[in-house]
Amino acid sequence: MTLEQLMALRAEKLSEMKAFNEAHAEMGEAETVSYTKMEAEFEKLNRDIKIAKTENKLADEVDEVVVAKVDSAVNQIEYVSAFDNYLAGKDLTEARNAMTVGTDADGGYIVPESYQKTVVMKLNDMSATRGISTVIGTDSTRNIPTEGDAPTFAWIDESGSYGETKSTFGTKQLGAYKLGGIIKVSEELLQDNMINFDSYMAGQIARGIDKAEAPAFATGNGTGKPTGYAVTATAGTNSTTASSTAVTADELIDIFYDLKKEYRKNATWRMTDKTEKAIRKLKNTDGDYIYDASLDSVGRPSLLGRPIEIDNYMDDMGAGKKFIVIGDFSYFQIADRGAMSIQRLNELYAGTGMVGFKVHKRVDAKVIIPEAFNAGANKA
Repeated sequence: MTLEQLMALRAEKLSEMKAFNEAHAEMGEAETVSYTKMEAEFEKLNRDIKIAKTENKLADEVDEVVVAKVDSAVNQIEYVSAFDNYLAGKDLTEARNAMTVGTDADGGYIVPESYQKTVVMKLNDMSATRGISTVIGTDSTRNIPTEGDAPTFAWIDESGSYGETKSTFGTKQLGAYKLGGIIKVSEELLQDNMINFDSYMAGQIARGIDKAEAPAFATGNGTGKPTGYAVTATAGTNSTTASSTAVTADELIDIFYDLKKEYRKNATWRMTDKTEKAIRKLKNTDGDYIYDASLDSVGRPSLLGRPIEIDNYMDDMGAGKKFIVIGDFSYFQIADRGAMSIQRLNELYAGTGMVGFKVHKRVDAKVIIPEAFNAGANKA
């Protein structure tokens, strides 16, 4: 049982004890036995939580030591040089000792930090979602604290009593889903000295990652892949259209204002090209287009004062479809877990004059605060 599950059980047990105590101003023998049993269960949960916290702390300390050693080793000049030779297919006889520190369980070699940064830089340029979201690097599963209900305060008479209120919080866990594939490169390309092969491979890797990440960041179901923002976002009270295939200007305003004020100031619209095209044709009562054709500071068109970022992995308009999302994407967190790995496959495609490069990385993403997002949906 995880630490979070144990803490939830403890909270339930405490509520049960409180309710039992309030319901029994006076306790007989039977009630005392029942309450004593609850106390014992509560104390047992306290001990289990303490053990779980200690185990987590020790595991994190071990991970940090191992990761620190590997990170230090794979960023040494000898390793970086050996890695470059490995990609290029040069003789590794003298570099084997340097390369052993960066091996992983899948038989590949850990990518040096400088090379990973090149891939990530190219990836961030390609990925619309990464460009507006919070991206973190982590070497272990991370629990992100999330806000819950705010405390309720009230005006109090000079001799009045203070009302009790409860401030809550929760956590969202960012794990690591494995993502990867094989890139085939011709032997002629490898031997072409006019090609900057490192840069070429970094671009190919980034394109491959983005092609898999982009749909998952939008509509991933959380099974073997991240959970998409469009999956988590729900349609607000006034955010379902009267039509099953269209949206009106007034309905877009309702969708906008169904998002809480504190999230609107940093919000971004997400929709497909097809949806944007339909919205661009909408006019107000004076016959003016409601779509603002001007661009914001980073060159994006806007709607009701907030920028639009196209995502063609979302649904188009249709019966029951969530066709548009507006939200503060700083609350959509993407976690790049650990180091990327590459394995060169010399023999597998040799018959066709190709060399394969097997690449994998781990990543997760999810909405941290659901109320920071609102979806517009068509009538079912």
